[in-house]
This record gives sequence, C-alpha cells and structure tokens, in this order.
Amino acid sequence: MLAQLRERTTFNVTELERMADCSSAWFVDRVLDPKTIDAEVDAKLRGSVAHNTLHKFFVALPKELGTDGVQAERVDDAVRLMRACLDQALEGVRMEMTAMQRRELDQSLWRDLEAFVHDEAASESPLQPKRFEVSFGLERSPQELQRGLHLGEGLTLSGKIDRIDVDPFSARGIVQDYKAGKGAHSAISIERELRLQIPLYMLVLRDLVGIEPLGGVYRPLAGDRKARGLLRDDARDDALPGYAKNDYVADEAFWRQVETARDKAREFAQRIQEGDVRHDPRGGSCPQWCDLWPMCRVARP
Repeated sequence: MLAQLRERTTFNVTELERMADCSSAWFVDRVLDPKTIDAEVDAKLRGSVAHNTLHKFFVALPKELGTDGVQAERVDDAVRLMRACLDQALEGVRMEMTAMQRRELDQSLWRDLEAFVHDEAASESPLQPKRFEVSFGLERSPQELQRGLHLGEGLTLSGKIDRIDVDPFSARGIVQDYKAGKGAHSAISIERELRLQIPLYMLVLRDLVGIEPLGGVYRPLAGDRKARGLLRDDARDDALPGYAKNDYVADEAFWRQVETARDKAREFAQRIQEGDVRHDPRGGSCPQWCDLWPMCRVARP
C-alpha cells in the first residue's frame, strides 16, 4: 500500500479537502471505500442529478432560447427548459427506486432548480455563464488542461469546475461550484476550515484556462440559496455586485489566500504519499456529522 501511495503524483481537490478534514476519514473514505449493501437515495445521488441537470440546461440554453444566461423576459421558457433537463437527468439514473423515492427526489430537486432559474433571471451580474464541467488533470480533459495544476515537488492537482462565468468584454471571470444542500463557505470559513477548492480553482482559471480570476463562489441550491465565496474587492462595483460584503477581500489578501491553499494542497498530497494517516480531525474532535467513526474505531464523546 505504501509503495502504491508513493507512486501517486496527481491528486483530486476533493480528496485533499477530505485529508484536511481528517486523515483517518480520508483513509476509510478514499482507500477502504466501503459501500452500503443497498443503494440509497442520498445526498450524493441528489447532487449528481442536480449537477447533470444544470449542465444540460446551460448547454441547451443558447440553442433553445438564444442566450447564454437566463433573461427576465424569458424566465417562463427557461423554467420549462429546466423541467425538461431534469426529466432527462432522472431518466439516466440507473439505481432502482420505489415510486415514492423517485417522486420525492423529483419534487425536492424541482423545487430547488425552479428557484435557481428565477435567481439567475434576477441576477445583477454582468458576467455570462460560458464553460461548464471543465475538467483538468485528467486524460479526458481538454488537451490544454490535461497537465493539471502544478502544486510543486512534482505533484499536480486534478478536478472539475462546475461553471465559469466570463466578462463579455474582457478575459476576466469567476468560478461557481454548485452545492445540492444549504451550506456555502464564506471567505473567512474558506481560510479557517481549509476549504481548498475555490482558492485552487483561481489558479486553474489563471494558469490553465487563461482567464483572470475575479473570485469564486459556492452556489447552494437549497435553503436561502445565497452564494458565498472568495471575491476580489477591486471588482465589487463593475463585475461582482450583490455578494456578501465580508466575502470581498483586498487583492493582496486574495492572492495570499490562494497561494496558501496551494501550499496546503501540496502538504496534504505529500502526507498521502507517505501514508501519514492519524486520527486528526480538524478542530480536534470528531464532528457529529461524520458517519465513519465505527470504522476508525474512535470513541465518541
């Protein structure tokens, strides 16, 4: 096992975040990879269907409605298109579900996705959604993105960006990461809780995609659906209006946080290579939401 780990040089951004949460959780989740006996309609499936639906929607939008974004005057047409995309995504689910499970999945997703369309129509942002499901560091990635993001020490990062919004008049943009639940991380919590994804995507946007990053946000699809993230303060007025004021940070602090994320990603990747697995939950104690504790056999308070 240690020999196999030492040979790894490419790491996915989500597994590095898992390592940051707790190396024991990473080991159980990513190496042992236990499965339930019966497939479940869980948050992972819900998120997968939501992502698939949104991808279909934005790819179809220019052809069906003649626009990259959702226009307020065409919102009803956009809602109908989203409904058709959700139907297609649900048809692609191969897991056996009862009629009640399928109906519950459909209705809960539709409630959130319909509200998402209206949010898009009401958005003040001048940026336009342009690229979707942008993978990097993988064989199936576009050729210019296959090399992945350089972390240093011969290590590279792989992943997939849900959506890139671009300024129609310049090579500037932001990344958006969809979250099927209610939660989204602020600029402060991204740094405090070692949420590496958005800061590292800034480097991917700049170094691989060739777009000047103005920031990145998490887009929760449930709850109040308020986007939070890490944004450059100098773009607040012209390109990024309407976000939470504490998520705008000065340029120097923005890039410092981004480069710190790269350093942390390299550190966690090196720990994986070394097989450095401990019981080290972030914050010092097991979070109540972690369901892996019976397998790592750590007593809970």
